[in-house]
Amino acid sequence: MFSKEEILSETTKIQYLYGLKNEIRYGEVRGNQTESVAEHIYGMQVLAHYFLALENEGSTWSRERIFTMITWHDMDELETGDIIGYKKSEADRKRGSEAVEVVFAKLPTVLQTEIRATLDEYRKQETIEARFVKALDKIETLFQLFTENGKNIQLRNKVTLDEYRKIKDVYVEPFAYMKEFNKVLSNEMQASGYFTNVTIVQ
Repeated sequence: MFSKEEILSETTKIQYLYGLKNEIRYGEVRGNQTESVAEHIYGMQVLAHYFLALENEGSTWSRERIFTMITWHDMDELETGDIIGYKKSEADRKRGSEAVEVVFAKLPTVLQTEIRATLDEYRKQETIEARFVKALDKIETLFQLFTENGKNIQLRNKVTLDEYRKIKDVYVEPFAYMKEFNKVLSNEMQASGYFTNVTIVQ
């Protein structure tokens, strides 16, 4: 297992790869450092390569299913847009489920079977691959927001540490390395003033 210092060093190295999120094509310029859903998916792809090497020592998990699931897991947001996880209501989740069907109706027929099967596996959370992707989805924001710009985003949204950890801890719990990264980075963010009305976590 890594020490706190090693986790922070590894995080910096991973964030270097995140630099592609900010490289705008065709010589164009984007203003505020925002992130699209597609850029979040890229971040998850990077983290999947990294954490698979650590969490899946026997290489028994299906890499193909994992990377396919990452690609399609947020397709409902084509219709609903992104909603911060801890702000999602049951009504929002219901709209997300309904939106998936709208998305399917607009997709090329040749893609529909694969995407439907992939989203069904992700939704049911019965396979190790689905649970791994869910954990990646939750931890990816740590790497995206562990910056000065991310701190500003957190404070603008008045995020509390309890809200932040509530939607992450349960999903990363089965994965030793992701669990430790979650703990260290969340605590570093807490100590650096990323959260509103912070509760001290031992």
